[in-house]
Amino acid sequence: LQLQIAKLHDLGLPAVFGFGAGADLKSTNTMIVNAAQGGITLPNRDYYTEARYADTRSKFVEYMTNMFKLAGDAPDKAAARAAKVLEMQTGLATASLTPVERRNPDNGYNKVSVAGAQELTPNFSWAAYFKERGVETNYDFNIAPPKFFKEMNAMMSDVAIEDWKTYLTWMVLNSAAPS
Repeated sequence: LQLQIAKLHDLGLPAVFGFGAGADLKSTNTMIVNAAQGGITLPNRDYYTEARYADTRSKFVEYMTNMFKLAGDAPDKAAARAAKVLEMQTGLATASLTPVERRNPDNGYNKVSVAGAQELTPNFSWAAYFKERGVETNYDFNIAPPKFFKEMNAMMSDVAIEDWKTYLTWMVLNSAAPS
């Protein structure tokens, strides 16, 4: 699964988490690789968790269902796939920082070695991901927030591969929709 995520990231497509380089927040003269919460379609965590956005979630499922139908799914299958994507994205969103929590830069900083990241996410091979992306593994990197990556790790073993395929298909479909 990490290889498919890496390939999507190489294409500039979103999948599960965000990944890129930027200034080290604790040493701004230094660049650092960052892995950060992501993998959702709606604007932020609140859209998945708060009652005031129930109508938005309903419209989101309708949109996903229509997109899956346009991609060739029968109506029942498209609706089931849309429901599964919402479930998976809700899991990722629930483990994400809220917009207010994101304002604190310390919440988005967790510098670790590759071995430290592997301890945090034993079900996701960072070495394989980095190798596929062509990223050196002899440097520390920022992986934050830890609670998001713990949930991602749990999902790696708890979610069926067919559901991951549905989720990744959705991420590609949605990214390609403007084109």
